[in-house]
Amino acid sequence: MKKNIIAATLSAAMVAGLVPFAGAANAVAAVPTREKGQTVYVDNTRVYPTGYNIADNNYFKLRDIGTLVGFGVEWNGETQTVEISTARITPSTEGISDTAASGAVAKISDQRITVDGVQVNMTAYQIDGNNYVKLRDIGKQVNFGVGYDNATASVRIDTDAPYTESTTSASGSAITKWNKTMAEFNQAMIKCNWDKSKYLTTAKQYAPIITGKSNGTVEDVIAALDAMTGAPVDAVSFDDNPVNMFWANELRKALGQEVTSGSDNNDTPAVTEEMLRAWELKMVEAINEERRKAGVAELEIDPNIMQRAQWWAKHLTTEFRHTTWDEIEEFADSIGVSANDIAGGENITGGSSDFNNVVERHMNNFMTSEGHRNTLLDKDFTRIGIGYAVGSTGSIYCCQVFA
Repeated sequence: MKKNIIAATLSAAMVAGLVPFAGAANAVAAVPTREKGQTVYVDNTRVYPTGYNIADNNYFKLRDIGTLVGFGVEWNGETQTVEISTARITPSTEGISDTAASGAVAKISDQRITVDGVQVNMTAYQIDGNNYVKLRDIGKQVNFGVGYDNATASVRIDTDAPYTESTTSASGSAITKWNKTMAEFNQAMIKCNWDKSKYLTTAKQYAPIITGKSNGTVEDVIAALDAMTGAPVDAVSFDDNPVNMFWANELRKALGQEVTSGSDNNDTPAVTEEMLRAWELKMVEAINEERRKAGVAELEIDPNIMQRAQWWAKHLTTEFRHTTWDEIEEFADSIGVSANDIAGGENITGGSSDFNNVVERHMNNFMTSEGHRNTLLDKDFTRIGIGYAVGSTGSIYCCQVFA
């Protein structure tokens, strides 16, 4: 057993360094946002604007954001000016599709930008003749909410909320605060020195911040830790599980719940393929039940997406993170389908080796997390695949894929 828990912070802002290109002055690398595993939602609806990650920030096509949020964007050829109007119009998703290309080159735009007739200083890049702006910059100018859900690696746009600095971007203060909270929680739990009563007291103290509920319980904290896919999910703990999973299990033990730990013996829990496949079908039923309650159409099982979900569930047993676009493309090639046909929303959870009520527990994890719940209930999805897998230590993982 390791004597320390290494507090590793996973920044929600994905890296895309400034890389000069030979023969292209002031050109930088632009990586499609989707290749960084990030998704975009407007008012809880999954959308697909063309976006690139440049120098750790997301830049989206200005016209796409104008259409999705509902504000005017016009080009004045006489004055060579991009004219933005903050007067709101009806938002729309018509004509919006993610056409970002790998290997794109971005240059700082030399075009003027005005907001309601007043010139503004706003960093913009040109890629293939289109202007791309930093989402938090345009949110501030037009005044709409911009945030980031660290648990699901999703960019969030709230058309009715005012712009606030605390929720600006993946690399902003909201994520910094979240990372700091989890690091403090980690250290506070270590200081409990294996005292179960102190574990419970500490969890209750941190429950309001971790769960967002003023009266959050220890069970709520466990659900939040189970659902966490970031900050600091990659920390290594005593049993070689992600640190959030380690503390979730310790809190279960403190509550008197039985937790089967594969690290205490060399026996792999007796999970059969039949059990895994049964859990997958049961999860589909549970999801469709929640969609019926929400008045959303049920999802149909897609065999290719099932393969994709099962493939990634197995990956989770050794590395707990979301897929990248490159990985999806590689897998799609291996089964002879288009990556676009098996890509979409993705929820992951797991880490506990408790086999009791597995589907119910995982479903609770997803439904108590706003980001996961929004993906699960997204009306635009029509097909689904579920994957279950168990690791060498007995930990159980679930991957939901929506398309």
